[in-house]
Amino acid sequence: MNTIIRTTLFVLLLSTVSGVIRAQDGLSCAILFQKYGKQKGVTMVELSKDMLDSYRISLYKSLVFKDVTEELPDILDCLAKDKKGGNVKKIQEVIEDGKLLTAYYQLTPIEKGKEKLNRFILFKIGKKHSATFIYIEGDLNSDDLVTLLFQKRN
Repeated sequence: MNTIIRTTLFVLLLSTVSGVIRAQDGLSCAILFQKYGKQKGVTMVELSKDMLDSYRISLYKSLVFKDVTEELPDILDCLAKDKKGGNVKKIQEVIEDGKLLTAYYQLTPIEKGKEKLNRFILFKIGKKHSATFIYIEGDLNSDDLVTLLFQKRN
């Protein structure tokens, strides 16, 4: 009986992991989570579907770098490849002294079953060389995302 339970859990785990991988399939930025997610000085967050449903988001993954100095060329390269390689709608870009400081991009939607999910990449360089990189997909549109990001908290 224990073998059946373990096998079932293993199959469920594999199908969940493959769903997450497919969600970012074809994106250069997908490798950033694999490459830096467990690196010292980096915090990776992946929120569960239960936490995301109320926001109309089906997948949320983020990387927070304490010091992005070494990783920055790799991140900028991935962003440039994803921008160049597909239909990317620029929501916002902040460039200062020729350097990208903030980027909010909406990628080509993907279809999952009957749903068409919007995909977003958000990147921001903070103070003291810190940085945040976020991948989101869900039913929300770019206006919803901007509202969600900048709404005042009570």
